[in-house]
Amino acid sequence: MAELLTGCRGGGPAKAPRAHAANLPVRAARGNLLVFGCGTAISAALQRLLLDPDPGIQRLTELNFGEVFATLATMAVLFSDRHVRLALTRADRAVLVACALTWFLPEPHAIYAGMTLAAAWLLARRSQDRVLADIGQIWLALSLCELWSKLVFKLFYHAIEPVEVALMAWAGRFAYPGLQASGVYLSARPDWSIVMLEGCSAFHNLSLAALIWLCVLKIAGRSIRREALGALAVSAVPVVAINVARILAMLPSAEAYRYWHDGAGSVTVALVSVAASLLPIVLHVERAPCRLARPA
Repeated sequence: MAELLTGCRGGGPAKAPRAHAANLPVRAARGNLLVFGCGTAISAALQRLLLDPDPGIQRLTELNFGEVFATLATMAVLFSDRHVRLALTRADRAVLVACALTWFLPEPHAIYAGMTLAAAWLLARRSQDRVLADIGQIWLALSLCELWSKLVFKLFYHAIEPVEVALMAWAGRFAYPGLQASGVYLSARPDWSIVMLEGCSAFHNLSLAALIWLCVLKIAGRSIRREALGALAVSAVPVVAINVARILAMLPSAEAYRYWHDGAGSVTVALVSVAASLLPIVLHVERAPCRLARPA
């Protein structure tokens, strides 16, 4: 009895249940946000595979790097600062539930429209909460990469693609002196040519590089400054160059096209492009000082 009274007065064992109860809303908030972020990425990935009648081995095994980085960044923001008293309001939870209903629509793009709404809500209504604002930025960047940038590109495809084809033709003539460019067609020999379609553009690679750049900053706990924007600009150069080199590597023959477009070469290029996106921002993070922790 003496030990029990001493423990209660000293704030020892008796405080443990109260501390555990106080942590329940924080854990619930972290769980809700993590479930929504992971659930959106998983739902989109499953729909891409289920709606494709013949996905093939490559589609079944390839990773969507944007979704992977966004999930890692969300986890890092949620669990890096254990002292942050994170909490969601009833309105926050209602918005997450409503946006999660898009998971069940038979359209992957609708899923990221739902994530866009959730991100906009966090940025508009909870912008003073550093953790929720960071998560809103990550979700918005992922939605831009997976949905909105693709829609914008479709709208301006006819203006962007001729510029890209002209750039590839100029660079390609150093390797193929007889390279011909006509509209969206590239040809290095009379009996073989390739067509530059929407998926071949470096525009998509640049939107992915921007998403990776933001995710690395959030994982490292860095703010967006001029030096960080410079790192993003630096990464754009090798990302575009890698895409140009891949397209030019398809020109010699149909076998080369299959290797670099659908085979192991496309996976290699994707990995190299991600590495090119990562290197400048990682070097910036290593040189930049850590920001001071701020209360949520």
